[in-house]
Amino acid sequence: MPTAPIPVPQPWTARPAALPWVWLAGRSVMLVALYYAVGLWGFVFTPDAHGIPLVWPATGVGLAFVYLYGYRLIPAVGFASALVAWQFTGDMVPLLETLGTVTATMAGVALGAYALHRLGFSPRLERLRDVGLLLSVGALTGSGLAATAGAWGIAVGMDELSFTDTWWLCWMADLMGLALVAPVLMTWLGAPLARPTDRAYLKGFLLIASLISVTAVVYSGFLPAGVAMPLSYAAFPLVMLAALRCPVQVTTTLMLAGGGIALSGTGWGLGPFAELGLDTSLLSLNAQLALLVLTGLVLTALRGEREAAETRARRHLDQLARAGRLSTLGELSAGLAHELNQPLCALASYAQASKRLLERGRMDELGEALSQLDAGAHRAAETVRQMRAFAAGQAPERRTIRPDALVRPVLDLLRPEFRSRHLRLELKVEPHLPAVTVAPVQIEQVLVNLLRNAIEALEGRRDGRVELGLQREADHLQLHIRDNGPGIPPYRLAGLFDPFSTWKENGLGLGLSISRSLVEAHGGCLTVSNMPEGGAEFRFTLPLEHSDARP
Repeated sequence: MPTAPIPVPQPWTARPAALPWVWLAGRSVMLVALYYAVGLWGFVFTPDAHGIPLVWPATGVGLAFVYLYGYRLIPAVGFASALVAWQFTGDMVPLLETLGTVTATMAGVALGAYALHRLGFSPRLERLRDVGLLLSVGALTGSGLAATAGAWGIAVGMDELSFTDTWWLCWMADLMGLALVAPVLMTWLGAPLARPTDRAYLKGFLLIASLISVTAVVYSGFLPAGVAMPLSYAAFPLVMLAALRCPVQVTTTLMLAGGGIALSGTGWGLGPFAELGLDTSLLSLNAQLALLVLTGLVLTALRGEREAAETRARRHLDQLARAGRLSTLGELSAGLAHELNQPLCALASYAQASKRLLERGRMDELGEALSQLDAGAHRAAETVRQMRAFAAGQAPERRTIRPDALVRPVLDLLRPEFRSRHLRLELKVEPHLPAVTVAPVQIEQVLVNLLRNAIEALEGRRDGRVELGLQREADHLQLHIRDNGPGIPPYRLAGLFDPFSTWKENGLGLGLSISRSLVEAHGGCLTVSNMPEGGAEFRFTLPLEHSDARP
């Protein structure tokens, strides 16, 4: 699944509008001071007579500041680069070459920051893509141009050094410094720090203290090289633990602390890499530090991608749950409309009949019509009450009732409709049927739905006939509704009970789905089939009372 690019913070857009030059001066002073400090550190720990540093983090400082705070800091990068070159290489590199080095450094930093912005880099380092962009763009633009200009200036100023060998050493030192320093600045200055807990503070403090202790022992010079070399890899599990358990700022700080102690110790001639000579120690130590940085950054990115995927999954599940609730609400509303339609239609019919009977003075028949009107109103109210109980998760109220008493209200409700359509209703009830324990209104809803479907299937037929049968089958009461209509198309039988499956012009497709759910809630089963002589048959069962059941 493609992930959307993480918004890149641009702190320079949030600087105070009233004092822009104060803001710019403050950031420029910070950049120059930090650039000079890491440059001084790089030259102090330089075990090379020609002044080629073991590590050069200054380019990483410039790239991080320009990316985070804007291109207005490029002159500060040029000033800091010129200051470092004037103090540390002024007597070895000619002025023209020094100016070329400063210009190349400014161009590399500007080009690197521009590339990171254009490619959608995020200083949170929460994706493998961000780690790859930082290292590749830094290697090709910032470190590449700065190393090329520095190697060219040193080679021109010293005849005994070749450009190729010098460029390789300068590029490796520059890239290693960028990999150590730039992630720390990017994450601390450009990524929001999650509000840590006391346990997180303790965990981060213990990890940093442990790593400093281990690396200090390794590069103290007290241990033989055969012991110090394998012990130097003890930094890896600490960085891995931080990458998996701590904020990214702790991980990048650990990498910088471990790398700084290792490089300083090697520059002083201490530790397992100091006795190998410049070329070998530079290659070996930088290879180990590169693996350490890659391990920390890659694990941090994998953790970020996993957490982002979990967040997307939770959001997706929340959306699905909300859609499910809306769907359930829609089905409930449609079901309520479907179930209320029948008693309300009956109420309207009995109300009109009562009005006509009152106008004609037929008081005996009027009393019967009003009784049916009252029963229909109670049926509608009971339907609403049960729907509300269903929405609240309440179990329907059940009671024990004899089968003939269960079907009698349904017949009273639908008899006028059978009469108006000239349809014959046949009732076949096996004698001495035991009682059943059901929610009467729900089973009445099932019978009304099935009988009304049969009535609609016989639309326009003068010889229409519907049969309602009740008989015993083992320990179940079986009810069937048969009609002599056209039957159900075979291709619709498989999905007939699916919600919203209907071929009626104004149908909702919920009647059979609700009916099956109600029957199954009573421990029964609702089935349908076409009869050989024509027409459809619906059958459903209800468990009988065991106390009345016969063997």
